[in-house]
Amino acid sequence: MEKNFEPKGVKKRHFSKKWLFLIIPIVLLVILIVAGRRLTWREIEADEVAVIINNITGNIRTIDRAGAVIYYPYIQDLFILDKSEQSANMLASNISANYPQGNPVILKTRDGGDVSLDLICQYRIISKVADTVVQNTGIGDKIIKETWIWDYAKTICRYEFGELRIDEFPDAKKRDAKTQEAKEELNRLLMQHGIFITSLNFVDYRYYREYAEKIQERRIADKEVQEQFRRGEAAKENQARVVTEETKKLEVAVSRFRGQLYNMEIEAKAKAEKIKQKGIAYLLKAKLDADAEYERLRKQAEAILAVREAEAAGILALRNALEGEGGRNLVKLEYAKRLREASVIGTPVLRAAEEIPQLRIREREKALRELEAMPPQVEEGKKPLEVQKKTPEEK
Repeated sequence: MEKNFEPKGVKKRHFSKKWLFLIIPIVLLVILIVAGRRLTWREIEADEVAVIINNITGNIRTIDRAGAVIYYPYIQDLFILDKSEQSANMLASNISANYPQGNPVILKTRDGGDVSLDLICQYRIISKVADTVVQNTGIGDKIIKETWIWDYAKTICRYEFGELRIDEFPDAKKRDAKTQEAKEELNRLLMQHGIFITSLNFVDYRYYREYAEKIQERRIADKEVQEQFRRGEAAKENQARVVTEETKKLEVAVSRFRGQLYNMEIEAKAKAEKIKQKGIAYLLKAKLDADAEYERLRKQAEAILAVREAEAAGILALRNALEGEGGRNLVKLEYAKRLREASVIGTPVLRAAEEIPQLRIREREKALRELEAMPPQVEEGKKPLEVQKKTPEEK
């Protein structure tokens, strides 16, 4: 056994604090339910706002959310307001016990005419200041309309639309401007009471019969004036259009002429460049031709010089050859040629040494062979065989 004298293997059970925190709220909830039998709750929709007023402390609490709201009757008062958009009609057709002739806005224009307006005012409660609405106004749309909307809207609309003349009501722009001004003024006055005007819609307007006839005549005259004005504006627009067209034509013509000048300038530059290149090519060709002609003439001169030098060398060699044994051989050769062509006529004489014809024939053949072995004689004005050979250029 351990020191606490508990048997081994037996776990000691301890009370958990988690169970304590779970049991206490349940007990309190049961006590509240039992003790607060008079406790109740209300369901708040999405388009509603609740205001709870504590009658003991005077505390006011606004609940601007959807869901269940718990409160204590007699101790607390719960007020539910509709925060959706509501409509307050000020129409001649809005006939009721309080308004047997309708509820339009009747005003007098600045030129003394009487006009009846039909308006529809759209508004909603500002949920953040719903407690102010409950304290200053009360609960219910009818109370809000009778306390604030109809009185303020009619007063402001009489003031704003009364600034128009009776012949200005057909102008929609002026009516819309006055409607917007009336809406802004209503919001300035009613937002401090928790009411916001979302829109002020102008429905219709009416005159008295005499006013209607005069206004109809005025409308006809105005239409004629507007027609004349429209024709004048159309003439001005036509004039502006014609001026614009002619200006465009002028610009097109100027642009076309500038384009032609630009093309001509480009063509002139191209032609000048072509002539310049042609001149440069001609100059280069003439230079190359001149160089080639110069080289040809130089080569020809060198060839002529070489030929003359060779001829001079040949003549010198011929002279040297004729000074020695070669000259005599040429003379013998020429002599032999002459003898070959010569015809010999004589009288045969028999001598002892010359009676045998064969011996004479042999001696003649021997002489001919000797003449043929001699070099030919060079005639005047002719070159030697070596010199008479033509150069490749002469060929």
